[in-house]
Amino acid sequence: MVEISFGQAILLIIDYYKNQKNMDLKKLYLDGITSKNDLQLIQHLLKKTNLNQQYKISINAEIINEDPTRRYFETHLAFETLLTSIDKIDLDDLTLYYDALYKLIPQDDQIKFDNYLCGKVPAYDNLIANEYMDAFYKLASNKSYRAFSENEKNKLSLIFRCAWIGTLLAKLPEIPLNVYNVGFFSEQQRGRLIKVIEASAETHGKNFQVGYYSNHFGLMKSYMPVPKNDIIFTKKGFPFIRPPDRVNFDLNAAWPKQNFSSLVHPFSCSISGTMLCQIRCLKKLQENGQLPFHNSDKFIPFLQCFISSLLFNSGGHSFNEFLSVLKIPKIIEEFDFIDDFPKINIITLLFNNNELQFNSALNNTIVYTKAYLAKKQMHFELLERPQIN
Repeated sequence: MVEISFGQAILLIIDYYKNQKNMDLKKLYLDGITSKNDLQLIQHLLKKTNLNQQYKISINAEIINEDPTRRYFETHLAFETLLTSIDKIDLDDLTLYYDALYKLIPQDDQIKFDNYLCGKVPAYDNLIANEYMDAFYKLASNKSYRAFSENEKNKLSLIFRCAWIGTLLAKLPEIPLNVYNVGFFSEQQRGRLIKVIEASAETHGKNFQVGYYSNHFGLMKSYMPVPKNDIIFTKKGFPFIRPPDRVNFDLNAAWPKQNFSSLVHPFSCSISGTMLCQIRCLKKLQENGQLPFHNSDKFIPFLQCFISSLLFNSGGHSFNEFLSVLKIPKIIEEFDFIDDFPKINIITLLFNNNELQFNSALNNTIVYTKAYLAKKQMHFELLERPQIN
């Protein structure tokens, strides 16, 4: 019997009931198992559809993490969400936000930042600079970004710059909400195991070439199957080892336990430090009276585009890793200037008022899942055939 992930099982249930109203199932797939009732519902539907007789359904963390279908779904959802949400951000607001953040950078870091941007200093010797400079390059030239207008690309470029600046400002004592080394953000509880930083023939095989660490956007690992005509595939590889290939997890740590308890979310690089950096920047500008995204109508689209752009390009974090930062009590307390901030979550941000984009990503994922499981079934049957001596 072929073994599948719990997430793949939910996808098959959704496909089984595709001609019926299944909004609750879709939300459950997006958010994962959050209660006993959720788990009992899926177990009931697995029996009702007979899928539990066709597949061995696993809740093992390794199986969940290595599930390419979920990583495929989140990457497509990020892209589809970006296509519509980017137009909801005002370019003037984004420019004001970027300019205000830029002025907070210490002079020495500002000079380094400028030198990277204008190409005076090569970025390959700095992992963060390398990632963001490659993002600018792909944004300007990669076919996966052709669906975006020049104005939209300008907005995406500013978002990438703001994300980069956030990492530079995090070390400054005047930036509020420093919750590093507390709770999930303590290094021990984040559960990150760095596998490899630099690639070589030793780590990637004798045919290894610089610039071909991975041909996949988003959360997809380098060895996971992706059609060459898919928006996720890029012929021009990434010039660094991407986070999905760089990091593994320690299941003894608190964050991986929390992450995998939902039975669907992959682990990319643990709860997001990049998101925390940006949240701290947002709060700093709000304190200074300089925050353009000062209400829900402006804040929500910025948040959608921020997490979707970073997930699609580098796959540094899953949606769950990004959005769990917003659940930290101190952050909820300090963002009371945003109406209904505690209600912002993966459902309100990526499903509500985003169903067309969600359904597009989900339908593509179901097609991908069927093809993937068919190959897996064929492989299983070949292994089960009796050997002829």
